[in-house]
Amino acid sequence: MKRLNSFFILILFLINMSCTDQKKKETITEITSEIDTYLSETMELHNIPGLALAVIIDDVIVYEKYLGKSSLENNQLVDEQTLFRVFSATKLITTTGIFQLIQDGKLDLEDTISTYLEDLPKQWQEIQIKNLLSHSSGLPDIIRYESTLSDKALMEKLFKDDMDFVTGNQFRYNQTNYWLLAQIIEKITGMTFDEYILKYQFDNTTTGVLFSSNSQEIIPNRATRYFYNNEVKEFEKDTNNSGIRGHSGNGLNITLQKFIEWNKRLDANKLLNNKVKYEMWKPFNFANQKDTFLHGWGNYPVNELESYGFSGGNLAAFRKFVNHKATIILLSNGYKIPAHDIIINDIARIAIPELKEKAPTLEEDVMRFVLNSKYTEASQAYKKFAQENPKDDVLKWSINSIGNLYLYSEKNKENAFEIFKINAEVNPNWWVSLAGLAEVYELKKDSLNAIENYKKAIELNKENQYNYNEQMKNKIEELNTGK
Repeated sequence: MKRLNSFFILILFLINMSCTDQKKKETITEITSEIDTYLSETMELHNIPGLALAVIIDDVIVYEKYLGKSSLENNQLVDEQTLFRVFSATKLITTTGIFQLIQDGKLDLEDTISTYLEDLPKQWQEIQIKNLLSHSSGLPDIIRYESTLSDKALMEKLFKDDMDFVTGNQFRYNQTNYWLLAQIIEKITGMTFDEYILKYQFDNTTTGVLFSSNSQEIIPNRATRYFYNNEVKEFEKDTNNSGIRGHSGNGLNITLQKFIEWNKRLDANKLLNNKVKYEMWKPFNFANQKDTFLHGWGNYPVNELESYGFSGGNLAAFRKFVNHKATIILLSNGYKIPAHDIIINDIARIAIPELKEKAPTLEEDVMRFVLNSKYTEASQAYKKFAQENPKDDVLKWSINSIGNLYLYSEKNKENAFEIFKINAEVNPNWWVSLAGLAEVYELKKDSLNAIENYKKAIELNKENQYNYNEQMKNKIEELNTGK
């Protein structure tokens, strides 16, 4: 009798397993179909030439697709061999390299950079490794100088510059931080930055991953990076070249499959153990108690779900929803209007069960209304989205970008007004939205409303972000004097 019961239990178990597997297959099929439709519409809306996307949930690749063209001139399609520049998403790789040294006991977050770099000016002496990773160093940014300068000449110029702010006080994105991290890696390991990363994160692979910060360099299978020229209404090739010193901040070129492999190694604790990973993903304690950033990784809440990652060039993005065992990787090569973070967020809403069950508002739905000049619908959808995402820091910038795109076009000036007005209604405490609205009023010769909104923006911009308050004060003075 016991054997018979055991037999029935086994049968029930196998039936249950079969049903579960079938349900998983149906779910993946449904997700694939929804993402296919979404990407088709989004690539057309944003005029994206080529794109590769992977969605990984519970260690299973539920979506991997290659869409569009890697080269418009050669009519070359994106495929598994296509290399994409990931620009500032490279910083995730550099950060992981730093934490590998921390894990090996060769470095500490609290170490001062003067421990490893010689002859630094006095104001740099107490900057710590954690300040470079969190962009809280206050260092002057190398992008203010010509990329053709030698390392020595560039460093001499930086040494003479004032600090941008007191170290540790706030977040300000800065390329100098990651150039110095590369120098520290080279000092400790005796290897070049490229050699160290390729050896310890990519097993010295010779295919599918390499470093180059030169968009003009001819590299087999690399997707061409395009800029959209709004004046002539067509794409132009990127000509940026930040040289070897740009490798740690923006130089990674990688295929989607190699990025998937890297993520698998990260998840399997082959790059970093759990303790060190969570140290990397711990928020930095900024003195202003306002800014939020981790150690080399950004924190992007999507409908209250935490995700960690970073993006680059408005083209590539890597995002991990650690508590939901989900990772999304997006690689692309151009756009008319930036969409990378919007795409990642919306794919999460489609693919992660906890989000999908809530049927949340998609950011792309709001963007579609805005771009099609359906402002009543855009306002309604955006307000609903804002209620669902009170910590949103992506969509408001995207809508602001569209407003700026239209601002100085006679044909679209009225559209710019509607867009900035919607952004200000939904984000009344964000100084950028009010400054944008003030600019439109200024161009419309409505001095009273322009002055009113500039004053509100100045009051809200307490930390004088981008040193913009002085410009707004000058605008108010000009408007008051009728200049």
